[in-house]
Amino acid sequence: MLTGKLRRLGRYREIISLFGKYGFGYLIEEVGLSQLLSFKDRIKTDFQKENTQELGIRIRGLLEELGPTFIKLGQLLSIRSDLLPADIIRELETLQDNVPPVPLEQVKERLEIELGKPPDELFQYFNEDYVAAASIGQVYEARLWTGEEVMIKVQRPDIKSKIYTDLDILIDLSRLLEQHYEWAEQNKVTEISEELSESIRKELDYLQEARNTEMIAMQFEDTDKIKVPKIYWDYTTSQVLTMEKINGIKISEINKVETDEEKKRDVADLLVQSFVTQILREGFFHGDPHPGNMLYIKETCQLAFIDFGQIGRLSAKMRYDTTSMMIGLMQEDTEMIVKSIYRMSDVPSDVDESDFYADVDRISKTVSRVPFGELDLGMTVQDLLSTAQQHRIIVPTELTMLGKTLITVEGIISGIDPKLNLLQLARPYAEELVIERYNPIKIGKRLLENGEEFAEKVAKIPTRVDDVLEQAAEGDLKLKISLSQIDSIFNKIDRISNQVSFSLTLLAFSIVVLGLIVGATFGTDTFLTSIHALEIGFAVAFLMFLWILYSILKSGRF
Repeated sequence: MLTGKLRRLGRYREIISLFGKYGFGYLIEEVGLSQLLSFKDRIKTDFQKENTQELGIRIRGLLEELGPTFIKLGQLLSIRSDLLPADIIRELETLQDNVPPVPLEQVKERLEIELGKPPDELFQYFNEDYVAAASIGQVYEARLWTGEEVMIKVQRPDIKSKIYTDLDILIDLSRLLEQHYEWAEQNKVTEISEELSESIRKELDYLQEARNTEMIAMQFEDTDKIKVPKIYWDYTTSQVLTMEKINGIKISEINKVETDEEKKRDVADLLVQSFVTQILREGFFHGDPHPGNMLYIKETCQLAFIDFGQIGRLSAKMRYDTTSMMIGLMQEDTEMIVKSIYRMSDVPSDVDESDFYADVDRISKTVSRVPFGELDLGMTVQDLLSTAQQHRIIVPTELTMLGKTLITVEGIISGIDPKLNLLQLARPYAEELVIERYNPIKIGKRLLENGEEFAEKVAKIPTRVDDVLEQAAEGDLKLKISLSQIDSIFNKIDRISNQVSFSLTLLAFSIVVLGLIVGATFGTDTFLTSIHALEIGFAVAFLMFLWILYSILKSGRF
């Protein structure tokens, strides 16, 4: 327990030092963590934002030096164009794993621990030169005793404990940011960090990646045009993943081996069909579809997908709303687009609906003015998501991942043939989805599901009302108040207190004057009457009254 705490404290200091090195030390100072730095580190650290390097480059350098966890964090954030400016996104997309390879002996030791035997006994052939090395694991080629060629991904030793420590620190820093910055609270930085953290934890579990691979393979079991590697479960654990070796080239290099325009168009069409199936039909899609994860097999004219560590998921309801958003874009139906985004997102109660509608309408009209074959669907979707973010509407990560996927697919299609366009290729599949949507059986099923959901909500109302009344009776009822509401409440409190002060002052002034009048009337022979106390007292009380009245009116809160 103590060792873990010391490791965490040491990592805190390392992270804080690097924040300062790259010009973000002022954040650490403002959230109150600068005391964790040694005196030497404090002198080195720049807390004054004097670093004039371009912001995106500094963020990328910081994340790369912070190591595997933060590199993965940056790669996941690179799909959040709704949160970050384009120049920062571009830098995050170039993040590299600058880590030394794991020594071969450690790899062999890990294989023996996980699979029970050394590589020489497990495999007929094991290539000791790694094919790829990344921050989480390394990939090797091998051949099973049954003759199948395989690829083996071996996780780095102790990487899981290091990443878990960093993820805990990341959540802590997110909470501190929310406590000190309104923008962090509004954008739910902690919630986003927890979501990204969960995604990274899943990526550390190779069993999960193996299950993802088989789920994608099931989507295409009725076609031989799309290939997904077979998983060899007898040689797979949470830290070792063994899958079929696929001999192909990156899809972005198809022009080097294929000159037939018809075949290239077929591949582009196959790519679009595969993602329509994954995203809008199945709701389970490749979350990192860069060209290195999509291969073209020339001999069989097949499209192959590999590496399913990151997966996007869309529920049936979100698939329906996503389709509605796409249809709304193509039909210039701003109302449909806005309603779809509202249903999928977390919308603040004080959102300016008319302003948001106007911004979405601007995007919708822009789409209609662009020739159909030249429209970039991915960029348009990202523009919509960025607009929602500007209005403090929190869109789900799956939707931003979808936007990134569409942009990647569009780039690949353009590389295959500049004359091709995603919307042109997707139009037949979109028409099929529209026809399916208005199928009477589908409509009936949706009505039944909505009816059941509504009935469940109605049935829960008495219980929830009873809970609220019970909490109120016990004094445990909690109210959530935003910062803007707090300001309004304080203004009202100021007005009430000023009005009370004014009333009390007026009352005191009246009592003083009344006392002096009574004393003067009865002719009491005192020191006060001999020095014209009535006149002096009245003047002093009146001046005090005017001063308090002026102060209250000057504050503007009366």
